[in-house]
Amino acid sequence: MTPEQIRARLGDIQAHLEGVQASEAGYSEEQVEQINSLNAEFEGLTTQLEAAEKVEAMRAKATASVGRKTLPVIAAPRIEMGRDGKDRFGGFNSSGDFLMAVKRAGAGDIDKRFQNVAYEKNGEDGGFLVPEEMGSSITKKLESSESLLSATTQLKISGNAITLNLDESQPWNQGVSAYWVAEGSAITGSKPAFTQASWRLHKLAALVTATDELLDDATALASYIQVSAPEAIMYKLNGAIINGNGAGKPQGIISSPFAKTVSKESGQTADTVVSRNIVKMYASMIPNSRARAAWYINPAVEVQLMTMVDDNGNFIYLAPGSQMNQSPYGLLLGRPVIPLMSGMPALGDLGDIVLADLSTYYTIQKSNGGVKSATSIHVNFDKEQTTFRFSLRVDGKCPFRTPVTTEFGSYQMSGIVLLEAR
Repeated sequence: MTPEQIRARLGDIQAHLEGVQASEAGYSEEQVEQINSLNAEFEGLTTQLEAAEKVEAMRAKATASVGRKTLPVIAAPRIEMGRDGKDRFGGFNSSGDFLMAVKRAGAGDIDKRFQNVAYEKNGEDGGFLVPEEMGSSITKKLESSESLLSATTQLKISGNAITLNLDESQPWNQGVSAYWVAEGSAITGSKPAFTQASWRLHKLAALVTATDELLDDATALASYIQVSAPEAIMYKLNGAIINGNGAGKPQGIISSPFAKTVSKESGQTADTVVSRNIVKMYASMIPNSRARAAWYINPAVEVQLMTMVDDNGNFIYLAPGSQMNQSPYGLLLGRPVIPLMSGMPALGDLGDIVLADLSTYYTIQKSNGGVKSATSIHVNFDKEQTTFRFSLRVDGKCPFRTPVTTEFGSYQMSGIVLLEAR
């Protein structure tokens, strides 16, 4: 059998297995016998295909080394986000089946299903659109509650940068003022003192390497890629939103000039968090932001919270899963406590605990963007590995440059509150 015939038969076996469904009592004896037979054939064909592909690769190298005319170089397929409302996988059985077909296409074996109009794309490098089902599963993680991006003020842009006019003296109402007006008197016009803030897109990318053994299992491949890539991207993006330095990445809330830092208590023991720290931080949060705010902590801080009591000896932290708190997160003065592995400074350092309303943090993404994907079988050819690349273009920062003060007095408040280093 030729490699093309072997691949076609493997596809037939996979399609046949999709139709084998167990009853409530399990698989019948006939089904078990059929599955075992197909498995034996599948294993044998897989071994033959691996050998055939190695022979083809060695022939190509030998031809090139003696100066013979080589076959045209086939560009590694470029995968881009796309939509196909009629078919979740654009003619393929699953996202894993699609990814395996892309891998074969990189070696020059173009699956006939790519002739579907859903995959047509202009460009000298060729390429295929990712089915809608797969695209949505990749981006879903970034829209979940675990992703800080979902809590920010998100702006979609068509270019690579944007500049906004903002009134940083009144971040809660976009600079519009209201006045009491006497009967027959003219209304005073709003004249906010605007300042400008700018954002420019940066690329965040993740590489997922799959061995040939993993590529042979379409279901495992799809699960591995669609979990590992979003997790890696979310981890880095969360870290940048918290503690990014703004150089080639977003500027984090800890370094934002809008943040207010609450002083530690006199004589406070190093590397501790006490109840008066928490009360002062909460009291420094802009009232309009309190309903949206959350506590973001280094996981080491949670031990401090669990044993912390107020001046009357009462515990003020409600652990998750307790009788009074059935949410997945702890509660502190009514706001969720979210431990983060990425970006959070060590216990005792500035920013180890942050009370923040992330709607005061602005992020930008391409209006037609999302997670872009590409694959190449050439990066680790000698290791029999295929590399899948996922990238996202994003930027973020808090545009306001100073905490605000109350109308009377000079009490400072902010939508981002930090605790001084101890």
